[in-house]
Amino acid sequence: MKTLLVTLNSKFTHTSLALRCLRSVLPEGEAEILECTVNQPKDEILRQICARPADVYAFSVYIFNRTLTCAILSDLRKIRPRAVILCGGPEVSYDCEAFLRENPAVDGILRGEGEETFAHLHRLLSAAQNPRDALFDLDCPALSVMKNGRFRANSDRPPICDLDALPFPYEEGELEQLRSRILYYESSRGCPYTCIYCLSSVQGKVRFRSVERVCADLQKFLDAKVRLVKFVDRTFNCGKERTLALWNYLKEHDNGVTSFHFEIAAWLLSEEEMILLESLRPGQVLLEVGIQSTNPETLAAITRKTDPQRLYANTARLSQGPCHVHTDLIAGLPYEDPASFERSFNTVFALKSHCLQLGFLKRLKGTALWNREDEAEYSDTPPYEILKNRWLSPEDLSVLKGVEKMLDRYWNSGLCTRLLSYLADQNPDGTFAFFRGLSEESEKRGEFYLSQTPPKAFAFMADFLKENLSGSLRATAEALLCYDLFIFDRCHSPASWQKILPQREGLLELLKSGMVEALLTEEQRQVYSEMNSLQWFRNADLATFPCDEKGNPTPRTVLFLYGKLRIAVPLPQ
Repeated sequence: MKTLLVTLNSKFTHTSLALRCLRSVLPEGEAEILECTVNQPKDEILRQICARPADVYAFSVYIFNRTLTCAILSDLRKIRPRAVILCGGPEVSYDCEAFLRENPAVDGILRGEGEETFAHLHRLLSAAQNPRDALFDLDCPALSVMKNGRFRANSDRPPICDLDALPFPYEEGELEQLRSRILYYESSRGCPYTCIYCLSSVQGKVRFRSVERVCADLQKFLDAKVRLVKFVDRTFNCGKERTLALWNYLKEHDNGVTSFHFEIAAWLLSEEEMILLESLRPGQVLLEVGIQSTNPETLAAITRKTDPQRLYANTARLSQGPCHVHTDLIAGLPYEDPASFERSFNTVFALKSHCLQLGFLKRLKGTALWNREDEAEYSDTPPYEILKNRWLSPEDLSVLKGVEKMLDRYWNSGLCTRLLSYLADQNPDGTFAFFRGLSEESEKRGEFYLSQTPPKAFAFMADFLKENLSGSLRATAEALLCYDLFIFDRCHSPASWQKILPQREGLLELLKSGMVEALLTEEQRQVYSEMNSLQWFRNADLATFPCDEKGNPTPRTVLFLYGKLRIAVPLPQ
């Protein structure tokens, strides 16, 4: 019996772990995977599905792909009237009857963890003479079905306890084919915490794969030299010894290419774990730290347990080390009014993580928040985002949307990190207001909804600094904006606003002198030696600033190398 597993990813670079887990429990050759994206036209996706005839079509459904998936399901039923059409995933597991009534093209839903249910159902359907007609009466736990308006929900299936018994989800040779895309892996299921907005809070007890099994799986990624592996574990470091063992394994077996992403509870990190993370190759590990709010009343209301001071100290320290650190804030949580959110924003920004994601509360099906009666209003359509509550008006949320856009444009993109870091140091309580000012000025000019190229973004920031800062603060800020511009790209043709210009005279002699190599690390020297001085002359800039990159009033001459290095090298004074 041929099965086609389908999902619509949010981007082409993403891959679906869920589909591969389901494929891995079926007999070899029985299932094929089709991954499209939500950015493709519906007809194009449908054409790809129809080019792969199957007896069973199984779709993985999430908040970001539900609308388009449902439109495809309706057409697919007309094209394949006798096929079994199934859905699974977090977006359909908690309102099965409503989803099946709204989408009569779908025959059934697999609730919760899918491997055992899918393998069981496949065996039953394979034995049936007419699988679609037989589906309604099959005794398969965790299956919800609809037939001729009659709904049936079979009993739940217990969570899978022995995760080691599940196969490695990627087929032989598949890792090499997907090397440049983002690959996903899980070493545990469940979460020890009970945040009311998170689906992981309803998954029950945390279950782990053994360290030995995880290390064996990680080695497969390392051998294939894939670019990025994202662990989907909700709190990866909830067990110290296990965490140390796995991070030590990655350190000892580093291939110099593969990076690993982990969601962690930073307040749980011990000194031993911190030292280990600080000893890793730059960029080898990416850490996501969910802070969400700094308001104690808010944290209590969402049942989020944490140690705030330890969380902030560890996050700030990690942000200065070799790991890429991503922090999260959620707008729309209980008791977080505009003033409270501004304080949360300023506190978290001051930690200087490489990326600060400003997200908005979503009322996900199955969570405690979904079943909660309060005065908040949420969108009825995916992703069910908050529209207003007792503490934030629609106008307040609009302001936060503007701050989010400016944050992404100038900080999370890496475009103006030195400038913004300096301004935050000078006025820690004014960071949110600065981003709000950028947003309001962008709206005023009619540019907020327009895509903005980096040169235009730099020019806009230069105008904003000129109009809103003065004296030595403005002078230093403008110098650091130039520093960020040089870091971003070559400045052989200076921008009209640019006050610090490249010094081409003497640059070739500097590149020939041997001084540059003496200032580089061994790894950087190897890359530098791949080109001669004339080639570097076309891929380098030299500039003198009235301050260092942190804004301290120490004049510095800096060599900027582009190409494969893309680094700034301060020259000896």
